[in-house]
Amino acid sequence: MTKLLHASPAAGFDEPYVLMAACHERMTRTLTLLERIGAHVAAQGCNTQARDAAKDVLRYFTIAAPLHHEDEELHVRTPMPPSGASAMG
Repeated sequence: MTKLLHASPAAGFDEPYVLMAACHERMTRTLTLLERIGAHVAAQGCNTQARDAAKDVLRYFTIAAPLHHEDEELHVRTPMPPSGASAMG
């Protein structure tokens, strides 16, 4: 039986802010996994389990995290006015 290093929360597009919060929770879990990898490597060496977990962390921060950030920039954050422009119009 395979032990999951972290589980994903259930959230859907019908509740976008719940989905965003779930993404932030996943980021926190991924950072915790990164810390656990360091402890694992110190205790047991860089074995297959450590390498697989490191690949998961790398994949998250190269694919999922940038997409999440882009989604927040496009759909959540209020755009800033161009430099030098009046905020009042």
